[in-house]
Amino acid sequence: MLGNLDKIGGTLALGLVFYFTSTNESSAYLDPGTGSMILTSILGILAATIYTLKGYLHRIKALFRRGPRGAAAHSQLNQD
Repeated sequence: MLGNLDKIGGTLALGLVFYFTSTNESSAYLDPGTGSMILTSILGILAATIYTLKGYLHRIKALFRRGPRGAAAHSQLNQD
């Protein structure tokens, strides 16, 4: 267990050293379309997260639901 923490700590330390020694000041131009691209990306990630959580919530609700489950059980009820 400690060996894994040493590897993670070493990798993190190496990454931080690389980051702080290799950064230079940069002058960048952001055009007006960049803001809408960032906003669209954020909204897309938010929508995908909500959709995924909604699917998990329906699965959890199905575990606690009473009665027949699935289309096969529903068709058996209609035949009786």
